[in-house]
Amino acid sequence: MACGRCFHSTVLIVWLFLARRVLLFNHNVTYAGDYERLLYDKLTSGYNPLARPIKNDSEPVIVHLGVDFQQLLDIEEKSQVMVSNVWLKMRWVDIYLTWDPNEFGGIKEVRMPIKYIWRPDVLLYNSVDQQFDSLWPINAVVYSTGDVTWIPPAIIKSSCRIDIRWFPFDEQQCEMKFGSWTYSGQFIDLLNDTVSLDTYKPNGEWHLLGLNTKRNIYYYECCPDPYYDVTFTIWVRRRTLYYGLNLVIPCILISSLTLLEFTLPPDSGEKLTLGITIFMSLCVFLLMVAEAMPQTSDTIPLIATYFSCIMIDVSASVVFTVLVLNYHHRSTETYSPMSPMMRSILLEWLPWILMMKRPGYKLKKWASKLKTRRTNSFTDMELKERCSKSLLANVLDIDEESLSRFDASLESTLRNNQHQQTNNSTVSTPDAVTTATSIGSVPNSPRSAMKSAVVQRAAVVYQMPPARANSEQLNQIIRELRLITDRMRREDGNAEGRADWKFAAMVIDRICLIAFTSFLLVSTCAILFSAPQLIA
Repeated sequence: MACGRCFHSTVLIVWLFLARRVLLFNHNVTYAGDYERLLYDKLTSGYNPLARPIKNDSEPVIVHLGVDFQQLLDIEEKSQVMVSNVWLKMRWVDIYLTWDPNEFGGIKEVRMPIKYIWRPDVLLYNSVDQQFDSLWPINAVVYSTGDVTWIPPAIIKSSCRIDIRWFPFDEQQCEMKFGSWTYSGQFIDLLNDTVSLDTYKPNGEWHLLGLNTKRNIYYYECCPDPYYDVTFTIWVRRRTLYYGLNLVIPCILISSLTLLEFTLPPDSGEKLTLGITIFMSLCVFLLMVAEAMPQTSDTIPLIATYFSCIMIDVSASVVFTVLVLNYHHRSTETYSPMSPMMRSILLEWLPWILMMKRPGYKLKKWASKLKTRRTNSFTDMELKERCSKSLLANVLDIDEESLSRFDASLESTLRNNQHQQTNNSTVSTPDAVTTATSIGSVPNSPRSAMKSAVVQRAAVVYQMPPARANSEQLNQIIRELRLITDRMRREDGNAEGRADWKFAAMVIDRICLIAFTSFLLVSTCAILFSAPQLIA
């Protein structure tokens, strides 16, 4: 009996011991989630989020401010705004948010809504957002030591002064200035923290060169205490591929068409149309640039300077095209003949310098000026052609004095013939005419031979009965011949004058082609290569 009682007593003791262990284990499992709740109750009990977490009110709260730059979304040149995606990092110590992890199940950190704890009123000074404060109110991480870390993400729109001097080969520096809005340096000491670009996503238009941070101290007129701020400077460079393919290269190609304006023949009637079309095309490109640029008069963009030079070039080409067309369509009938100085410059000096050859004219080497002369073959051919012409063509070489002498001698001969015929004399008219020819001619000369041929052919015309051949008819014929001769001389002079003006127009075209080609190359290289960075 005694052994049985001992056995039951032993079993009861073991059962009680196991039950106690089970109860203790269940107690720990049941109250493990309550530690965090108890911790929140402890931290928020009697906590005032309006009071600075500092024991001595004369000491400032030290706040470390850093940033994780995620992405540069856009830089709006016209509105001068930079849009970026950042994660702002703020760290400070809150002495009222401390605990012993051993008392709360080993909990070393908790997440608390930012509205339940004190936070520095750090804002973006140069914000242009409608909400101004674009920081997302996420939870803050509170550690048992009292350290508070708050990393709010934000889409920040900050003002950025755009320097468009080298557009589209420009580099920009935009700032994000953060600081306390109401606390001076006596209450908050703002320190710059690390800047991270580990998670940065590249932008298609801008190349990020660097991101710097700087702590500044300002004294405002309103307040004697200093104010601290942390300024993040973003340094970016524009990628030139887009604007190079859509603005610069088309502009260079269009401006090169200006050179074709001086190679187009004036008779085509399209020289002026081509120049005006090129000018209007450049105006369209300049409007595209103006739409993208801010409305400021501080600086002139590089691309606008280039377009302006090209437009001046095209405008000048239109002016010279009008001058060329004016010269090309001139004649001595409507304009006075070319002055000797202009003839010497446009028809002698400049063609010699430009090595331009004129048909029928020969360039003398080492001459101080260009002397024009007909070639010998051309002269011989002309003389043969004139000798084979009719009476009307041969009269072209008879001057006024010879015609007058011919007229007087011919009338005298005809009167003698009439008198001799009355006396039954047989005198032939050709002999008399031949005698008259010797009066107004010089022997042994080409012009004398041609004049003799003219007189002999005229004598045949005048071999008619005495009643019909009178001096009035002869005078009328001679006057008509003189009129025709004068008219043909004027036409030859006008044709030669028109040829001179047309050749002068060709010379001006050649000069403009060389001058505008040089100006286009020099202006393009001087303006574009003046940019600090052409390719980014």
